[in-house]
Amino acid sequence: MTYSYRTSALPTAAYNAGASSSYTSSSSSSVAAVRMFSLSPPFRRESATSKVVHLIRHAEGTHNLNVVESKLPLHFDAALTPAGMEQCRRLAELTRTLEIDAVLVSPLTRCLETARLSFPHLYRCDDGIRFGRESRFSAANASAVPFVAHEEWRETVNYLCDSRRPRSTLEGTYPRVCFDHLITDHDPIWDRYECIFGRHATHTSHRESTDPKSLYDRAHSAWRVVMDRPERNLALVGHSAFFMHMFTPVFPELEGVVVYEDEEVEELMTKSKFDNCELRTVLVDIPVTSTSPCET
Repeated sequence: MTYSYRTSALPTAAYNAGASSSYTSSSSSSVAAVRMFSLSPPFRRESATSKVVHLIRHAEGTHNLNVVESKLPLHFDAALTPAGMEQCRRLAELTRTLEIDAVLVSPLTRCLETARLSFPHLYRCDDGIRFGRESRFSAANASAVPFVAHEEWRETVNYLCDSRRPRSTLEGTYPRVCFDHLITDHDPIWDRYECIFGRHATHTSHRESTDPKSLYDRAHSAWRVVMDRPERNLALVGHSAFFMHMFTPVFPELEGVVVYEDEEVEELMTKSKFDNCELRTVLVDIPVTSTSPCET
């Protein structure tokens, strides 16, 4: 059945986090809408292209504690708070009961930490093995559940808390995660908006959240990432604002990225924003098209 799991009754801090734009998308208008179903009968409709997706918002980050302070440089690529870590430990009690074939994750620290702590039974660094490009997995670790970072699922890029650390730093910190889909060491999305608006010291307001075309392109690219995975059961650790733009869009440009096929799943995905470390499970069907805007 379709369900929502909340790990804590702690109130979610009001904040307007930013997200990143899809610098790789090119022909997203050719991508069919994501069809979303409930898991419970009679709504569940599986096909050769359908997947079960467990959507998880990251646990409480340092930037979630104060809406004004969240915009300050000290929250660059915000990390989890102790309360956020505890939320992950509670969520881990549920994730052990789920069938997960792969974990997709935003490359921001708060999501990487949420993925690591919420799936401890899957996030193993046996014998210090360095997980690199998935196609190079050895026979010894070929059966391991992959953790894969994707720029497409990042938060809307507005403030420094939404900027990511260099890929080389992330690889050293999270050796179990594949970062091969991050095509540059530096953060190309933050750099793009810095070229448009200037540095944080001179522009402390929204960046990508004023760019609905970018959000539209990236939303389609993000779902293409899901469709291109060979697995049928995926966990996806992302962000509240980017989820909001897809599920309850504030811009008309994003209407129709997701199409709800039954009232149960529409209520689940639109009744409220995701709480920190909240999990919602749906069945999605993304028809195959002839073009792929984020092929790698």
